[in-house]
Amino acid sequence: MLRAVKFDLKFDIIEALRETLHTVPSHPFIVRLHSGEKLSVKYSDFLTVTRSNPIIFDAGKGMRILNPALISSVDMRNGRG
Repeated sequence: MLRAVKFDLKFDIIEALRETLHTVPSHPFIVRLHSGEKLSVKYSDFLTVTRSNPIIFDAGKGMRILNPALISSVDMRNGRG
């Protein structure tokens, strides 16, 4: 008999993004990708972390869906975090 196996991949970067997005008051931050690209998140509305973990980035220039494995860091602009 075959049984389905559910894999739950955990990414620390997901928790870091969620924590940064829910900081009150919110602060701008930068999402750095392994490719060297930087995504500037000026407002928390620019980024969404879905329940199934894909990340949606939209700063008004077109929506991007990001795989968490492509993110190298989340950096606060003002030195916090």
